[in-house]
Amino acid sequence: MSKLITNIFYKQREDFYREYKDRNKRFHFPANVRITKNLPYSHDDIKAHRLDILEPESTVPENGWPVIINVHGGGLLLGSKEFNQYFCARICSLGYLVFNIEYRLIPDCTIYDQIGDIFQAMDFIQGRLSKLHADSSNVYAVGDSGGACLLVYTAAAGNNPKVAKAAGVTPSTLPLKALGLISGMFYTNKPDQIGLFMPKYLYGRQYRRSAFAPYVNPEHPDIIKVLPPCFLVTSGKDNLRRYTMNFKMALDRAHMESQIMDFPDDPRLTHAFSAFEPDLPESTRVLKAMTDYFKGL
Repeated sequence: MSKLITNIFYKQREDFYREYKDRNKRFHFPANVRITKNLPYSHDDIKAHRLDILEPESTVPENGWPVIINVHGGGLLLGSKEFNQYFCARICSLGYLVFNIEYRLIPDCTIYDQIGDIFQAMDFIQGRLSKLHADSSNVYAVGDSGGACLLVYTAAAGNNPKVAKAAGVTPSTLPLKALGLISGMFYTNKPDQIGLFMPKYLYGRQYRRSAFAPYVNPEHPDIIKVLPPCFLVTSGKDNLRRYTMNFKMALDRAHMESQIMDFPDDPRLTHAFSAFEPDLPESTRVLKAMTDYFKGL
């Protein structure tokens, strides 16, 4: 990878953090949520291998807390668990034990490394569930933008050994009952700004000759037909709305269980608005509908 492109990625990351540097002044945690920050989920010194645990401060349900694993967005290039912590707190306040995961970012790794990071986090989570009064039969995962893309591949690799082998990852044995996919960056192979620019940085320069090449298309049967039920969210002002609509149609063609929540044009409801602006009433509607969907499975 050229130094120029690497510097562009880092500049985008810096600009993102600068733009949202006052985020902690705008949002606050609900009173009924307790957070434990920066627990290492891997036996190494990589700073990105950390997660936060958000616990409801209320009576534990008879079967334990249902669990949601959150994977932040950012096009796989930027973003952080800290950016998503208020979104996660809103989920937690609805009665969920929430694990908010950090992972390595492009260009410091590939998507295979990122999938491996999520599996390592899931293994750590699996080992902690009984201590946290969790319901291990009801574990879900939620991701926005690039995080949604990463979850599709993580779930597919977890359910299909062929995908895992092609990615060179060792899946976690923690099963995901359903996925919440918000403004997903599902496609990296379209003839657009993402597809023309990103694949070689995500999958490697020689990815077209690799075993993973067929799976760059998320509609491949080895991927889409092994996914758990999916709850998708988009909006008229979501710049990746066409990705969500196309992926929903692909799920329907494959006769896979899914549901979509599509908001009309509204300048407030932009890309991944429920993660970016968790206090909006529409964001509350998203979280209520998504968790109701999970409960109904």
